[in-house]
Amino acid sequence: MSRRISFASILGIMMFSTFLISPCVSRSCSSTISSGGKIVYVNRGLNYLSLYHEYSRENTPDSVLRRDFSRFIMDGINAISLSLYWYRLEGDTRGDYDGSRPGLGPFGDRFLDNVKRVCRIANEYGLRVILTIHTLWNKEDGAWSTPAYVFDPVDHVIQQLAIVRSEDMKQAFLDMFAHVVQYMADTPVYAWALLNEPWHWPHVLPPPFEDIDQKENFIDIMQKQSAIVKRYTDCLTTVRFVCVHEWSYEGRRYLKNIFDDDWNWDQRIFSALDFISFNIYLPSANYLLDEWRSIVAFNVIETKNHNKLVWNTEFGVDSDDDAVQRDKTKFYMDYMKTLPVQCIMGWFWRGDSPLENPGLPGKGMNYCADALSGEGRPAYLELAKTGP
Repeated sequence: MSRRISFASILGIMMFSTFLISPCVSRSCSSTISSGGKIVYVNRGLNYLSLYHEYSRENTPDSVLRRDFSRFIMDGINAISLSLYWYRLEGDTRGDYDGSRPGLGPFGDRFLDNVKRVCRIANEYGLRVILTIHTLWNKEDGAWSTPAYVFDPVDHVIQQLAIVRSEDMKQAFLDMFAHVVQYMADTPVYAWALLNEPWHWPHVLPPPFEDIDQKENFIDIMQKQSAIVKRYTDCLTTVRFVCVHEWSYEGRRYLKNIFDDDWNWDQRIFSALDFISFNIYLPSANYLLDEWRSIVAFNVIETKNHNKLVWNTEFGVDSDDDAVQRDKTKFYMDYMKTLPVQCIMGWFWRGDSPLENPGLPGKGMNYCADALSGEGRPAYLELAKTGP
């Protein structure tokens, strides 16, 4: 029997599935049944980025961190995610965690010292910090985000898919991750996002690589990463999955439920993780909205039926027009508040430099309106509104 259900059926389920999702303060956190038959959504968050992904004192000084974090808490934001890219975590020589690249800033332990500073200041303000191993899978991302030794034997390029196509590269990734977790073990961290948007495509690789099972390798990595976190810390673990993938064919747009189609609700994923995270963006065409709602609701509710809390770890609107970004954010938030989602995290806030920031042409997805004042754009206020 197919697991797909209609949007109307989902709404019917939701009438009987009401949850009070409380902020997590320990690993024993769980949802409880609300009174009054009402879903209550309480948490907000932001992906907190920095110039050159460094989080350095030079580019992102304490004064900027304290300005931003005090604003977040005042506005109802109580979680941030820091993006840790592999090229910042390890050098181009395998196992190199101590050094600086001329002109490219720190990597390894010097970079993690920057992250520790951000985590500790965030903790002073009561912000939960998620550390995201921000994996990127496209070939074009490999050149900048991946150490030069990480070589994919299938496409013959430097790219992060190598970790599910080479046992040696899988072990290299796990070795790096173990080092990072141990180094950060004395730092106030709420959760680790082990992977960002893992996606095994094609399902079967062409000859002579057809025996490589990318899905199995991904699940093995998740399980081993989670075990590493539990061995050295008491942090929670999650993975940031793609919820809805949009693609085009002959001029028309289509949606794919990657979590349903590719991961197939594999119980090993739920056993390995403390909560499930979805990166969810609005579709580009209005005629896709009903299908989009159906997929999002199905994935959220079915995850709850697997006894896991759900976080929406990425959402954003890429527009230089404040009104467009605000209106689409309001539309999105109004819908997401009808679902039992513990936290929605906007992509992204960066207020540490006028570079790539509002004030110059091209505001993009940044929720920060001005690097000098640290004011939020109107869409930030829509995201940050407190209360149900």
